[in-house]
Amino acid sequence: MEKQYFEWNSFVNEHENFHFSVDAIGEIYLLDLKENKIWLSKKLADLLYYKKAEVPARIPMEEFETFFPEKSRMVFRQEIQRLRTGHTSRENCHVALDAAQGCLSAVSYMYHFGDSDHLLGFLSVDYEPTREYDRHLEQIISELEHAQSVNQLILEGAADYIFQLNFAENTCTLSPKALEVLSLDSPTFSDALDRLLSFVVMEDRQIFLDSITPFFSGSSEDQYAEFRLQTRDGRVIWVRCQGKGLHDAQGKPLLLAGSLLDITEQKEKEQKIHHMLYYDILTGLKNRRSFLTEMDAVLQDPNAKGCILYMDIRKFKSYNEMFGHKFGDHVLKEFGNMLKLYFPQALGIYRFGGDEFLIHLKEHQKEKVLEKLTPFQHIVSRPRELDGHIIYVDTFTAALLYPEHGHTAEELLSNANLCLYRISREDKRDVSFFAKQNSIDFSKQYQLENEMRLDIEHDFRHFRVVYQPIVKHENGTSRWIGAEALLRYSNPAFPGLGQMEMIQTLEYSGLILPIGRWVLKKAIRECSRWNNGSNHVVVHANIAAQQVSDASLVQYVKKQCETSGLDPSNLTLELTETSILNNLETAIHFCQELRNLGIGVALDDFGTGYSGFRYLKGLPISQIKVDREYTSRLPVNQYNQVVVSFLHELSENMDLELCAEGVEMQDELDFLNHMGISMIQGFYFERPMEAEIISKEFPQRSVCC
Repeated sequence: MEKQYFEWNSFVNEHENFHFSVDAIGEIYLLDLKENKIWLSKKLADLLYYKKAEVPARIPMEEFETFFPEKSRMVFRQEIQRLRTGHTSRENCHVALDAAQGCLSAVSYMYHFGDSDHLLGFLSVDYEPTREYDRHLEQIISELEHAQSVNQLILEGAADYIFQLNFAENTCTLSPKALEVLSLDSPTFSDALDRLLSFVVMEDRQIFLDSITPFFSGSSEDQYAEFRLQTRDGRVIWVRCQGKGLHDAQGKPLLLAGSLLDITEQKEKEQKIHHMLYYDILTGLKNRRSFLTEMDAVLQDPNAKGCILYMDIRKFKSYNEMFGHKFGDHVLKEFGNMLKLYFPQALGIYRFGGDEFLIHLKEHQKEKVLEKLTPFQHIVSRPRELDGHIIYVDTFTAALLYPEHGHTAEELLSNANLCLYRISREDKRDVSFFAKQNSIDFSKQYQLENEMRLDIEHDFRHFRVVYQPIVKHENGTSRWIGAEALLRYSNPAFPGLGQMEMIQTLEYSGLILPIGRWVLKKAIRECSRWNNGSNHVVVHANIAAQQVSDASLVQYVKKQCETSGLDPSNLTLELTETSILNNLETAIHFCQELRNLGIGVALDDFGTGYSGFRYLKGLPISQIKVDREYTSRLPVNQYNQVVVSFLHELSENMDLELCAEGVEMQDELDFLNHMGISMIQGFYFERPMEAEIISKEFPQRSVCC
């Protein structure tokens, strides 16, 4: 080990331009840059190797650096490097020194001698121990390291993907978790914005660019957007990007940092809810809500023109009744697929529930609309096989042009309903364009139907049941043997409403089902009052065609008889030829069920149709009612005499009761009595009367008088 220490005096003698106080620079050293060794002064050597047996004078620079803590060692090396590369000729800095006496604070001075291979350095040492300072410094460092560890844990454990865009260096740094999702080899990459955009789904790239533009322009420090990303495994995920940035004094973007939160599950739920709100679950077509929203948006343009086709499948209910609702659903889906197939350029295809569909076309002229419809009309009514059944799918179609036929979606739909209501009532199978001049009458019918619905919902207000007596007239005397229940409707909003119009509206709308049950319930309870004494009188009630197909109606009637205490033999239900014609097999089954309960079945208005005689053999009926068409002017109309005489003979041979309806004149009654027909109903005896009146009259009038 070398023992010759570095001496300042001899060094100054050789370098006359240096003038320093020896006291100030006792801890001096000379760095040999070639050999990378330190030549120590005696004072510095004693300081460093305090109380050591061997105190060296010349040591490797690596050994000299061991006397500096890590932070000071790095500073020391940086200062040497700056001097060696010529950035400066002198340096000074604060360092800590791990001497034998403890940790000391010092100011380090170093000088470079031009082309010399040596650096001169000395330490101005504060010999007061700096352990308290050291402890404080170590505490700060420990806290910083802890904070860094916590931040790292946050980055690794966060549900978000953290990002930092450095625009000055054109780099982006993502949290490590992002490597699991995006096609990246490193969390930090260059060409930052290009690479990020490459991960964004093509259709959403403009969304991302629009969200970051205000930051680039300096008008905002915030960034927010929701868009889709393509993952490394080919999936597409939704993310919510939210960041905050910094600009320099000139407003140029420096840094943008924030998070990318995976919101795929949330978006899927939102899309599912949206689909439920705006799409029909069965067919996948858009629904009424969707049409109203889209159509109102279209009509915001004052120049908007187009057409809507409102379609209803003819006799769709028969599919449900014959083959079940599952088959009916299959018909609806098949029809929806046909619409998508034959109207590929439609602006929208919608299902409004039930069997109603709407097509929105851009065509505006009637000729163009009909031209678009031609292929569909040609194919739709042809027979097609579905689930093993051959069916014919035909439609009612109402066409409306806008803006002529409506300035809002609701107005268009209202007029479409009126038009469809009209053509379905008329059973028109051709396309019908809405005409304002024809809408007034059907608007009244439409309003009547709606008013009737409200009346039914409000405990059948404005409806009542009246009763017309049925008389047994023999040998000049008469007695009441029953009465027919007749429905009446007295709504102040529709003064002068005809009986036929009321019945047609109820039957067309399907309201005949609830109103029919209500009439049956009232009639059965009223008849029970008539039979409280020793009387045995019968109430008659009419059954509409739709009621024959009501599978639970017979049980309903049975329950009402049991509840009111009426013997089923005191009830007769009247069916018309139309009721039977719709479905003979169902009608026969319905009548047989009634007869099994002891309920009478009458064939009403017999002879007014074309095929009445065909059904007499197969139908389990108990009575025939001759229509007024044949009893009117009976004494002078030979044809009517032949028909009534034949019916009388036929009924006797088949053991059926025969009732003559519509008798109004004395000579008509006399002629019927002469023919042997004694069961009579008509104005000659009584007009229909309110329930309270007929109930009071029955005790006296049901016996011979």
